[in-house]
Amino acid sequence: MFPVNISNATLGMISDLDLISHSWSTLYVLVVRVYLTQGSCVLGMVTSVMCTATFLRQGITDTVNVGLLGLALSDLFSLVTLSWLNVCYEPSFDSLDLPFIPLDVAYLTAGWPHVFFTRITTWITVYITLERCFCIAAPMKVKAVFTPRRTVMYIVGVYLVMLASVFPIYFTARFANKFVSQKNITLLGIVFISDRNDIETVSFHINNILPLTAFILIMVGTAILTRKLQQISKWRLKTVALNKSEEMLSRDTKIVKMIVSISTIFILCYLPGTLVFIWMMIDPELRIDGQHSHLFEAAFATLFLLEALNSSVSIFVYLGTSTKFRQTFWVSFSCKLEV
Repeated sequence: MFPVNISNATLGMISDLDLISHSWSTLYVLVVRVYLTQGSCVLGMVTSVMCTATFLRQGITDTVNVGLLGLALSDLFSLVTLSWLNVCYEPSFDSLDLPFIPLDVAYLTAGWPHVFFTRITTWITVYITLERCFCIAAPMKVKAVFTPRRTVMYIVGVYLVMLASVFPIYFTARFANKFVSQKNITLLGIVFISDRNDIETVSFHINNILPLTAFILIMVGTAILTRKLQQISKWRLKTVALNKSEEMLSRDTKIVKMIVSISTIFILCYLPGTLVFIWMMIDPELRIDGQHSHLFEAAFATLFLLEALNSSVSIFVYLGTSTKFRQTFWVSFSCKLEV
């Protein structure tokens, strides 16, 4: 049995040393999480299911479809866990006669599972970007290097690595009964082992290195892809018939727009989260039970909203840039619209 530091206070305990006030933090988190983020989650879950159904209808014999299917599923699961986290933050839910402390339970059942799935989304995005980059750079070799089977193996490998990266968090935390003085009752919450700081420091380093590496790969891959497509388009304009070159140029432009759009939206939505994790590594008090707990909650409310938006808008990128996806989508959902 590991030694634990059991506190009677909940994870949302107020600290006089916090950088922002409790009242401001409570109002901000309520508006952002319960209303804005939850609405985005509902939209995102619907669109993720639609994307999943569309990619399944197209078939999983194509490497790109397998990767995009994996991305849609990781988006879906990240939104489900985020939606549960938002429920736990809702005041009306906390006011119910519950046998557990919502914020404590959410820490292990929603917060870190959400991080787990967003990390998977990150590395699947890396794979998709690099695969398209390789397809343009070496089109004759891409099918030999990137196969549907290898893509599935890569996604499974990503799940295993990400699972290992969050395991230390669950190693340091335990579900246990805690006395809540505000309610004068004992409820199920979480406690931490005594050497939590040392173990979590390693985990935070891992959870910073992984997304930072992914961001670099995505940005570099997108830049190479864009440049290569521009070169190929210019070359085709000079070497093939005009009508064919225009068709190829249009197709190449659509690929560029899709990759650049997905990558740009992803970077804008996830980069702030990486910066916050770095801050947490530098400042151990920026935690849900630290001296800056209110700042922590406000920051993550913003980050979760950005992540929900990222997962919600992917379908519009696909509809706007991929004719094949658009046609299959309308057929799948019986939309009698001209494509």
